[in-house]
Amino acid sequence: MSNTSKPSPIRVLLADDQLRVHEAVTLALRGADDIVLVGQAANGDEAVVLCGQLMPDLVLMDVLMPRSGGIEATGRIHQRYPQVKILVLSAMQDDTTVRAMLEAGAVGYVLKDSLARDLAATIRATHAGNAVFSQGITDRLLQNNQPTPVSQGFNLTERELEVLRLMAEGLNNGELAARLHISQSTVKFHIVNILDKMGVATRPEAIVLAAKNNLV
Repeated sequence: MSNTSKPSPIRVLLADDQLRVHEAVTLALRGADDIVLVGQAANGDEAVVLCGQLMPDLVLMDVLMPRSGGIEATGRIHQRYPQVKILVLSAMQDDTTVRAMLEAGAVGYVLKDSLARDLAATIRATHAGNAVFSQGITDRLLQNNQPTPVSQGFNLTERELEVLRLMAEGLNNGELAARLHISQSTVKFHIVNILDKMGVATRPEAIVLAAKNNLV
């Protein structure tokens, strides 16, 4: 008789001020037995409070909400609960908003029209450590970078490439430090150098650009 147990479902918290989005997400996840919607918030303040109470694996975060919006809530959650992954689910796709959400700590950014597609697959991919973006968002992240030939290394050292590949696996700074047997301050030093050499401002942007250049 097998002693293998079924993996725990992915616990998701939704933060959005529109009832139709809550209904659409609930419907989209209804058939996913490996994902459970553990809480629903109508604004950023509620999202932060519920995140502390429910400790979800992932937060689906809107940008524009009453009281505190998605950018502020993402920053607060990322600082307090760095293990919680934050996936932006928004209709907004301007450069300023996208970069602000990523800089606040979001690991992916999908547009609300994705609700008509496979939201469950997107959640699974994000939970697994992948940086997931709608195609339009990916184009925006890359549009300010100069065209680069495939497999360009951006003059990254072997250690920086190692850090970049582990970032792409979804490891946070503490996990990176433990895996590489170095201090977290050294990890931060490497990440700053990676972002600078690649000409990007956030970890997800670095991962997207690395994937484009076959580095991860």
